[in-house]
Amino acid sequence: MPAIKFILSILLLMVIASIAVQNMGSVEISYYDFKLQLHSLELPLMVVVVTPLILGFLIAWVLGLLERLKMKTQLRQQNKQISSMEEELDSLKNTPQLPIQAESSTDS
Repeated sequence: MPAIKFILSILLLMVIASIAVQNMGSVEISYYDFKLQLHSLELPLMVVVVTPLILGFLIAWVLGLLERLKMKTQLRQQNKQISSMEEELDSLKNTPQLPIQAESSTDS
């Protein structure tokens, strides 16, 4: 499976590189700052396309990492609970049991 991921990554990088070579033109970006004043900036088209792509990958990676850490924590807690329940079960198995005494009924 890692080989397939590697091959797909290489193919994706090749596609991105070919798009970058074909789109070297500049694009004017207009944006507002914190004082709501309009500014403009001229950037290569590839920077405008690749930057959100990279940010999206980073956000997805961080969210996946957080979910994985959450699951590891939950698994650790459940393993502790399982081991404490197994210890309790072993202690209950090893305790001597008193014989059940039948209630004596008196016949009058």
